[in-house]
Amino acid sequence: MLTNAEADSTIFNYFTGLYEKYLYEPNSPFLNEEYFIPALEVMVNSGLLDNTAKIRPAYLLELASRNRVNHPATDFVYTLANGQTGNLYGIKADYTLLYFYNPDCHACREVSDELKASSLVTGMTNKGQLKVLAVYPDQELEAWRNHLSEYPANWINSYDGEMIIKDEEIYDLKAIPTLYLLDKDKKVILKDLTYIQLENYFTGLNK
Repeated sequence: MLTNAEADSTIFNYFTGLYEKYLYEPNSPFLNEEYFIPALEVMVNSGLLDNTAKIRPAYLLELASRNRVNHPATDFVYTLANGQTGNLYGIKADYTLLYFYNPDCHACREVSDELKASSLVTGMTNKGQLKVLAVYPDQELEAWRNHLSEYPANWINSYDGEMIIKDEEIYDLKAIPTLYLLDKDKKVILKDLTYIQLENYFTGLNK
């Protein structure tokens, strides 16, 4: 479709804008980077756009290509409140819920409350089937420490002591919170998922 739309620059720009709005913006109900990637590839290779116009789609394509569904998640080191460190691939469980959050964020509090209230998530974590790795990716550690007692003791509640998650953008945190569900080999099962999607996935497995 986009290739055909290249016949008219106005139409092409209109549709590429719609693709970004609906497939990439974090609040879109149709958010899906796997669908967005082919559109970005057309933009990057289009003869209709000059090098300057290709900078943004090339950048978004690089971000969207990281940590894709059915691909291995990027490993990183996390730091606990006591100063001990660990890494993502060192977590042993059938499933790992990677949860990037900020305790002062309203949407994060809502997601955290949903996860804590979920009998399914709680049951799986108590059995060791699911590990929740909550990661605070910012620098204001006092704000993070002030809320530590609000989270379950069996969560791995950590922060990015090396500040590479944001600085090197090894994960695309277009919005907070951001959640990934990983399998035992740390391959991405679900990306940018909501709590409802997580619950539905595990409910489907149990059926």
